[in-house]
Amino acid sequence: MRLALISDTHLAPVAAAFNANAEAAIDWIETWAPDAVIHLGDVTADGAEDPDQFEHARVLLSRLSAPLHCLPGNHDVGDCPPANGTKEPPFSSRRLAQFRAALGADQWWFARDGWTLIGLNSQLFASGDAEDALQAEWLENELAAVRGPVALFLHKPLVLETHEDTPDHPRFAPLEARRRLARLLADRPALVVSGHVHQHRRRRIGVADHLWAPSTAFLLPDSVQPRLGDKQVGLLTLELSPDGGWRAEMVSPAAMVSHDVLDHPEVYPQVLEMKRSAM
Repeated sequence: MRLALISDTHLAPVAAAFNANAEAAIDWIETWAPDAVIHLGDVTADGAEDPDQFEHARVLLSRLSAPLHCLPGNHDVGDCPPANGTKEPPFSSRRLAQFRAALGADQWWFARDGWTLIGLNSQLFASGDAEDALQAEWLENELAAVRGPVALFLHKPLVLETHEDTPDHPRFAPLEARRRLARLLADRPALVVSGHVHQHRRRRIGVADHLWAPSTAFLLPDSVQPRLGDKQVGLLTLELSPDGGWRAEMVSPAAMVSHDVLDHPEVYPQVLEMKRSAM
């Protein structure tokens, strides 16, 4: 099975540069002709604040011919703890409903070529919303019936280095969710794929391979975010083999520009203060 993975497109009518990079990604994907496309979240620049951005994103992404499976990110539906205390809006069930109406289910699974592919809404983790417990129960029931390799897709990476990383960090899943997923994935071949960090990295942690997808939209400079992997805009191809093997490649189409988020106050006015702080 051949998959194209895109993440952190940050689409909005005002985000012309980010829209153009997403269009370059779509053009490349259409040429490659995958079996499906998975969007790992932060589809919109700020759907959590402006739900009209969902329709803009839906129209742009409708150019894809392959089936599209989207997951919500913090910019789409708000963030879960431990983002409390940051300037991120908190998770909103109302925004989640608007995400679903425009972009489809936020939790999904399908099986092909011996693999089970599962999409999770990481923004529900530790949110206190009733759907967090429902999602956990759904996942446990699905995995109980699976015997082959599993590919798990979500917006936030589960871990930086280990499932016991402390203290909790807003860029990674909360400790309780990490431990729960580690228990469910124990003793089975697994691949965990995420976005959110705007960096590309692959790492073996415990029994699972962890793969980070880059952003198509922009990079965060080292003055704002530590370098944990490769900082380059692009997308990933992922090929899953019936024997449980997998192969991923980073792709940066020629038409895609490596934007620095600090150069785009028309999308995120708060970067002006970030620029001043970095000087």
